[in-house]
Amino acid sequence: MKFTLPFIAVFVLISSCTKTEDILISGNQPPDYRSVPTIKVENYVNRYFIDLLGREPTDTERVYHTEFLKRNRLSIQARDTLVNMLLYDTTFHPGDSSYRHAAIQRIYDLSKARFLEGASDGDIAQFIGILEFSITISRLNGDSVGVYSAKAAQKNYRDVLLSRYRLLKNKGTYNDMCAYMLNNPIYDQINMNSFNYVNASFDDLFQRQPLKDEFTAAYDIIDKNIPRQIFGRWAANKNEYCDVLTHTPEFYEAQIRWVYYLLLQRDANTQEVINLLGNYMRSDNLQEVQKAVIKTDEYAQFR
Repeated sequence: MKFTLPFIAVFVLISSCTKTEDILISGNQPPDYRSVPTIKVENYVNRYFIDLLGREPTDTERVYHTEFLKRNRLSIQARDTLVNMLLYDTTFHPGDSSYRHAAIQRIYDLSKARFLEGASDGDIAQFIGILEFSITISRLNGDSVGVYSAKAAQKNYRDVLLSRYRLLKNKGTYNDMCAYMLNNPIYDQINMNSFNYVNASFDDLFQRQPLKDEFTAAYDIIDKNIPRQIFGRWAANKNEYCDVLTHTPEFYEAQIRWVYYLLLQRDANTQEVINLLGNYMRSDNLQEVQKAVIKTDEYAQFR
């Protein structure tokens, strides 16, 4: 149906004079946490202790955290305070050494399960000892190549063990820990040959397989030590390859998605990744990603 210009003008004039009404949108009010039962608050406390420290809270800790949350009406600020305590407090606590020590140990254990099929520190130390014997034999035989190879393997094992201490003392980042987890004989043994290694490194870090061009470049770097450009940077050996992979924007995005899956058992949506990505890339602090998720009502199950 066509309207003439005069009709439209009259319609607009009448519409503009029509009385407007306020529209109320339900569900837009701040949550009222007063109705949350104590048992739910205690469950929340239990959950973040297990996820961050790998253990349940003691009775004293459970009571303190629950009462603190209730006293502060379960506010986001109160949650931030308590989660910060578990992530960064260096005060001595029996059994943990400190909360921060336990939180870093938890990240370290999760990472070894993720990359190294949960290899124990004892196993790694044993491998270092075996290599020491190999170095002695190689020296007796005048095998300088064997000595160099064994010492390089020892260093890679020690980097895995030291990654926890370096993260604890802020002398390294989670990026570095992941690079060490990719660059040692245990990971090589799990993912034998260069073909499997390249595919596994992409899958473990990014939860995807490499594109054709990415695979070709990565394979040349790992198998042939040929300089290739990957993710916009050059690499010519495994050390450089692991460093490149763990300092790409896609690495940061993938770790956010990993934390979401660990804590909420679901994939992060695009907006959730965007909300955390900038700060994470600037700080290199994975624990701030953990905290951001643990503070949510979805994690706390307060709704």
